[in-house]
Amino acid sequence: MDSFPLPYQLFRRGEVYWVRFSIKGHGQRRFSLGTKDETEAHRLAQQKYQHSVWSADEGLLAGKSSFDKVARQYLEHLDDLAKIQPKKLNVAKAETAIIERYLIPYFGKSTMLSITEPKLYSYLDWRKAYWVTGPGAKIDRIEYQFANGKRGFRKAKHEAPHPNTIRREASALRGIFEYAVRLGHLKRGDVPQVRLGAVKKNKRASFSNAEFYTLWSAAERRMIESQGQPKLSHERTTIFAFISVAFHTGLRPTELFNLNWAHIVGFKEERDKPLSERRIRIDAYGKGMAPRRMVPKVSAFSAFDLLWTIFNKTHDREPLPEDPVFTNFEGQRVGSLKRSLNNLLEETGLKFDAFGRARTTYSFRHTYASNQIRDGVDVYTLAINMRTSVRMIEMYYSDVQPEDRAKILEGEF
Repeated sequence: MDSFPLPYQLFRRGEVYWVRFSIKGHGQRRFSLGTKDETEAHRLAQQKYQHSVWSADEGLLAGKSSFDKVARQYLEHLDDLAKIQPKKLNVAKAETAIIERYLIPYFGKSTMLSITEPKLYSYLDWRKAYWVTGPGAKIDRIEYQFANGKRGFRKAKHEAPHPNTIRREASALRGIFEYAVRLGHLKRGDVPQVRLGAVKKNKRASFSNAEFYTLWSAAERRMIESQGQPKLSHERTTIFAFISVAFHTGLRPTELFNLNWAHIVGFKEERDKPLSERRIRIDAYGKGMAPRRMVPKVSAFSAFDLLWTIFNKTHDREPLPEDPVFTNFEGQRVGSLKRSLNNLLEETGLKFDAFGRARTTYSFRHTYASNQIRDGVDVYTLAINMRTSVRMIEMYYSDVQPEDRAKILEGEF
């Protein structure tokens, strides 16, 4: 009488026995049995097989859950976090867009365990071609949602993503795998790894001091020319003050637009002092970080003073602590000054630097960092004040050249 074939296979690896078997929907599974005795190995193999079959039937076997199911659970988790910590809302929105547009459509019903390193590299190839020859090639515009709930559209760019974009999107994928480990769908050793390579260092577009003075002078002239036209005057005064504050503080655009007068610590009291004695501090927040105090250059004060004055003139009252620092003519918070800045950059011929890199509201931050280093501020102190890392300053923010520090580098006899 023939015996029934065993549902598993024993094999040796080194001195101990291992078992391998396949379960429908989960592929082949291998386990070390930790014994040199064949009889004991069969007993343990039978237990391991039966337990795995039961776990698969009950939905408890690692890797059984599909990618799209875990991804949507992860998105619900991000939404719950955002309700508790509102500053995480932007992170939740960004990762939702990545997961719903790219990750779920590609991986879909694949089980978490079946997503191996080769499959991740295949995904990267698909993602790089998405807007060029892939599914996005036929999409002309992308819908997005404003903070007030209204929807808008922007033109789709049919080009391959920048390596930095791929790295940011990879963080969303890592988040899903980490969440799968947390739920017990995967073991940490089952999480596939993809090496994206080092990001090329890319200095950001900034201004020389002469270029900044050209821009600043043009903004000042346009502001003076608009006198007698209240709305235009308010707009041009705001952009003039914005570039001054940005240049002398190095704050990110988001941090600048988030400022209320309560965040300009000591401003009202310092206004009564002589100009040379005025000192303020700024409680800046943005980019998902809690408010942190920074020290602006003393020359920033006059720009804040101008914004205070224009608010008082426009609304016939002094700003309240909860009023935004940067407002439109109606007193509402400004979320962007891109149009006004671009007009100035175009007029002065400063839209692009010598390497063809476009200048933006961020360019003032890069200029601030380079100037502070030229003035002798050490990079560690600067990193603290700018609320960033030393590595980020070295990679992106500093345009200091050896000649700028020639006296220090040369030393003395």
